[in-house]
Amino acid sequence: MHKDIAHYNGLYGDDKAQVSHSYIYSQLIAPRSRATNWGLKPHVHDNLYQLFFLEAGKATLDADVEPVELSTPCVVLIPARVVHGFTFSPQVKGRSLTVAEALLDTILQVSPSILIELNSLHVLSAFTEEESFAELLSLERHIHAEMHSHLPERQLALNGYFKLLFVKLFRLLKHKQRQADSSSNRNLHYFHEFQKSVARAAPFEKKIVEYARELNITSVHLNRICQAVKGKSALEIVNANTVRRAHNHLVYTSSSISEIAYTLQFADSSYFTRFFRKHTGLSPLAYRARAYRDQAQADILEE
Repeated sequence: MHKDIAHYNGLYGDDKAQVSHSYIYSQLIAPRSRATNWGLKPHVHDNLYQLFFLEAGKATLDADVEPVELSTPCVVLIPARVVHGFTFSPQVKGRSLTVAEALLDTILQVSPSILIELNSLHVLSAFTEEESFAELLSLERHIHAEMHSHLPERQLALNGYFKLLFVKLFRLLKHKQRQADSSSNRNLHYFHEFQKSVARAAPFEKKIVEYARELNITSVHLNRICQAVKGKSALEIVNANTVRRAHNHLVYTSSSISEIAYTLQFADSSYFTRFFRKHTGLSPLAYRARAYRDQAQADILEE
């Protein structure tokens, strides 16, 4: 059992790969998942962007404290350096597409807004007539076919397919944001922007009033929005994000409690321990021990 989360330069399980600037890989999800017992443990790709086109079947995404059940069809966008894992049902149907981050930067350099918007983990499940799931999956298949062809100007064709694919994904994301903007008197829009700001900020970097100021609303209004959408105060949501980050350090790294406290900007390890116990009911050491014990039991069941 590994204490540190696995980092792969290549595909899942390949820790020796040296991918090139033009690296692209396309595959069916089912055969690959069958070989890994229908699961991919939480891991990171340091220099690869991945897209999962889930057409049918059941899947669970593990990218936070609590795994999220995915509704198919959907597209999962996973940038480099984002912790993620999956559990698939044997009935899963779909494809995955992996591309070197450097190549994607080159292809989309003319539109930095797309790179910025899609440089976070997203699950897209609400499609439109213009950007349907079938059309997105068709583009992935075109990329797969072009990769294995020996036609002239293959890279130029691939670049064109990638540009069209990411433009359509970008439009879907904007459509999702417009839907949020028009619902519940913009509450969801404000809440999602608040969530993104919390995710970008270092723990304890900002006070609630500063988050509210970014949205051009008062802290009282922000708290009301958080209560309406999530049933929690803004501070509770910020604290939950800090707990999630602590969870990732405790479960996926071998850093000491003092090192984690320093990374998360706590005054000292004692304050970090009190904070973590208050929000989880366990000390950091007990939480880490339970996570390792649960993983060991899971590994035994897989053998």
